[in-house]
Parts: sequence; C-alpha cells; structure tokens
Amino acid sequence: MENPESGFRKKTSKKRWLAFLLPLALLFIVIQYAALSIVSVQEKLKGLSEIKDVDVPFNNVKDSAWISAFKDRNWVECRLKTSKTDSISLSVNLKDSILQLELKGVVIKTSPILEFKTDHFFEELNPVGYHHYFGEETTCTNMQATIEKIPVIVKKAPKDTLEYASQSHVIDTVKNEDVHWLIVLGNGIEIRVEGTDTSTHANRWQNWLWLKQDYLEIKNNLTQTIQFRVPDYYPGIKLVISENDAKAIYRALPAQPKVCIRM
Repeated sequence: MENPESGFRKKTSKKRWLAFLLPLALLFIVIQYAALSIVSVQEKLKGLSEIKDVDVPFNNVKDSAWISAFKDRNWVECRLKTSKTDSISLSVNLKDSILQLELKGVVIKTSPILEFKTDHFFEELNPVGYHHYFGEETTCTNMQATIEKIPVIVKKAPKDTLEYASQSHVIDTVKNEDVHWLIVLGNGIEIRVEGTDTSTHANRWQNWLWLKQDYLEIKNNLTQTIQFRVPDYYPGIKLVISENDAKAIYRALPAQPKVCIRM
C-alpha cells in the first residue's frame, strides 16, 4: 500500500516541475514569435526585391528628387486607372495629408488627415517594392467598422398639423458614437481610420475594433509560430480624420472600393 506522504511528495514535485517548465516554455514561444516575426518582414522585403515583372530603371537610386518624381508618377497612374471604373474610390495622399473620395477622376470629397502612422516596413521599400504596393490600383477585400454602413432612423409621424407644429421646434440630436473603421487591401496593406472630434481627446488607436483585429492577428501568428512556420505579415497605415468626415467617407464607399495610396 502506497504511503500517503509519498504520494503527496510526488504531487508536490510535479507541481514544482510545472511551475519551472511553464515559464520557460512561454519564454521560448515569445522569443520564437519575435524572431519569426522579424524573419517574416525580412522575407517579404527580399521577395519584393526579387520581382522581375516591373520595369523600373535605376532601382537602387538614392536621389530624393528622382524618388519623389517616381512616387508622383505612380500616384497619377494609379488614380488614372481607377478613374475608369464606375464606382467611388478612395485616395490616400500621405504626402499632403489628404484623404479623398473620387468618382471617375473627379474629387467629390476631401478630408485633411490630422495624424497618421505607417509601419517602418514602407521606409525600406526600393522603387520596385514601392511600385508593387502603390503603383497599381488595389481593391478592398475586407471592411469593418464600429458604425452602421446604412443607419436607419425611425421617426413617428404627427397625427395632425397641431401636433406637427408643437414638434417643429425640436432639434434632432446626433448619436454620439466612436467612429473607427478599417479596410484590408488585396495587396495585404491594412488601413485603419479613426474619426475624432477636435474638441475632445481621441482614443488614438485604442478601441474594441482595433483590439479585436490585433487579437485575431496575434492568435493566427502564434498558431503559425508554434508550428515553426513564419507568420504572415501585413503592413499597416493608421489615419486620424474628423469624426464627421470619417462617417461620411465610410458610408459613401462601396463594399469593395478601389484604393490608391501616395506615401
């Protein structure tokens, strides 16, 4: 018959081993995740540098004037192609900090970009890589938001003219809500837009939509990391514009808009 004291010691020993091994396992996963994430970015940059189907002269040129002219040309050509479609498109001009809605080449709404952030990844692109992301129009493949695409307003009709007259002085109030939306493009870029009222402090990237998206990305990347696979990398752009403009632009966009970007 087993000694109860001996069984207790075995259980205590197992707990001690678990308490020792679990932190080591977590630390290994974290280090592995960080290392493979860096490898993921490097592999994407390497893949872009090996693209042969884009005719870009002087790919390794460092002249700032040439690079600026090259980006302007990509920007114009991308918008020209987009202008041939029949639906509203989105133009993101980070050079001049302007967000635009366009239809057949005509700007129908302009919103100043109050603040923006871009991944350091974009700063490492050579001209071929830049053309790959910004020289061709790309289509939105996924769109999410904290607001309704088509808001429904229910109003009770007055019974007669007297009731209408008594209600005519009532001013409609606008629902106060956080305005955040994101679009994922076919080339892998993720654009996050935050609407802010300049009279208040913006959340600056902190809201449930961002947290949900980050959770899904981390979950997917951790799964790939545990399987010793290099996780996917999606470069991101984050914008802050006025709340009213954020609502209007999001609701005006079609389900899969064409998007042009000028870095």
